[in-house]
Amino acid sequence: MKTKLRESARESWYALCRDAARQKIIVVSLSIICTLFYLVSAVSFSDNSEATSELQGPSRYEIRVGFRAVAMQSAGPLPEMRSGDYVDVIIDSAIVLERVSVIDFVEQPNRQTTVVLAVPVSNAAMIANAASLGIVSLVLVG
Repeated sequence: MKTKLRESARESWYALCRDAARQKIIVVSLSIICTLFYLVSAVSFSDNSEATSELQGPSRYEIRVGFRAVAMQSAGPLPEMRSGDYVDVIIDSAIVLERVSVIDFVEQPNRQTTVVLAVPVSNAAMIANAASLGIVSLVLVG
């Protein structure tokens, strides 16, 4: 009996789809349903992303106008620091920048410590290049 119901439902579906006008209606209705599913999921994901960004803390992403975030990994030990501290940036035994804000400080097991600094736009390329070469030192400002 179930097979007869399935066959009759399948035959009625095929009969519905044979006509070109009905096919257009079905395609349009299915695309509208898919669009609604997409919009509902996009709205629900955007609400969740705002909640997670609030949990991470707004200070992690605050970069003033005219500054850029530069990430660097330490080649050796670093002074004990936290987000919001200030450091002096030293390249080749010369102080290049004074009182640079530490945006983020990430310690991961079995990896070097990553420090993210907010540096002025004019010095961002030089600091990023020196950081990639591993010749940057940081001194914690008291």
